[in-house]
Amino acid sequence: MMQAVFGGGAHLARRWLGALLLTFAAGCAPANVPPPTAPSQPTPTLPQYETVPGAPVEIGTKIGLLLPLSGQQAALGRSLLQAAEMGLFEVGDDKFTLLVEDTATPAGPDTAARKLLADGAQILLGPVFSADTRKIAPIAVAAHVPVLAFTNDRSAAQPGVYVMGVTPQDEVQRVIQYAAGQGMQRFALLAPTSPYGNIVTQSFRNSVQGVNGILAEMELYDPDSPDYTQVVERLAMAYQNNPFDALMLPEGGAKLRQLAPLLPAFQIGVQTVPILGTGLWANDVTLAQETGLAGAWYAATDPDKWKTFADRYAGVYGQAPDQRAALAYDAITLIVALGKAPVPDYSETALTDVSGFTGVTGVFRLNLDGTVERRLAVLEVVPGG
Repeated sequence: MMQAVFGGGAHLARRWLGALLLTFAAGCAPANVPPPTAPSQPTPTLPQYETVPGAPVEIGTKIGLLLPLSGQQAALGRSLLQAAEMGLFEVGDDKFTLLVEDTATPAGPDTAARKLLADGAQILLGPVFSADTRKIAPIAVAAHVPVLAFTNDRSAAQPGVYVMGVTPQDEVQRVIQYAAGQGMQRFALLAPTSPYGNIVTQSFRNSVQGVNGILAEMELYDPDSPDYTQVVERLAMAYQNNPFDALMLPEGGAKLRQLAPLLPAFQIGVQTVPILGTGLWANDVTLAQETGLAGAWYAATDPDKWKTFADRYAGVYGQAPDQRAALAYDAITLIVALGKAPVPDYSETALTDVSGFTGVTGVFRLNLDGTVERRLAVLEVVPGG
């Protein structure tokens, strides 16, 4: 029986529920794999693990999971834990054990990582945040244990520590490549001077250069400004003097809804200039109501695969998963895929197989430097969705 161990000192036997979802994707192309059926025995709440002091765990592969299970981010941690368990229950067998530690305790993520390694974890999944990832990285690297972290901060990547989160750099590069494929050459940017905006700005420069495009105009604004009229007016004047083919707008939420109506007011609507966005637009149903964004493009993970996963998750736990739960599910199924080989292999060579893998978040490939290359979908904002 597959076992899950919480806090390193307890276990719960579960029945193997499904067949392998994650598959190698030749040439890093999406595999035609039908979605697995939902588990036949739903577990609507977080499992309560029965304490068995000193009970031996004789299992072939021990997977360490580092999540914030207490404090302000406990709900997030719970969603990722449930996704990881669902993945293991669907595709795992008696060769796999899930060891779970809380990174939000006063002892910190580094202590949690040491505990998992002492308990025999052969690979670590998590933590969620880049600061925690940096704390546990030297511990895991020294122990020669790979880490699949759920942060999307690419600066936390290093050999042996893989950043699984979908990064702004991935999104910018993908949508710029798509726009270039539609014949666009001259690109403009309207971005905030925030940490996120700075990342997008640099990635925008690199991506435009990568498609042999022209950086025609850049307008940066204070994200705390109460009024964006002047910066949009400057952008409009630049467009009139020297037109560009596409405009990237890496903003979301209330600020995006404040900026979007200004664009057509200054003759920079999507009817004349295609608008490009980032993953901040994903799952924002209010975008369909913004006429200034109708027809705009942005890059994100495949929404059909996400819906299939989210529906299955909701059927088991009775609630929608956090968007990042898909990362935990994909990480688990990747490890199970490698662990089901005749000889389980979690080496750098196996993890960075150039063929890549496919999962809920689409096709992805782990690189030697710890970054993760993804094939994202390009979505269009249309009335109603």
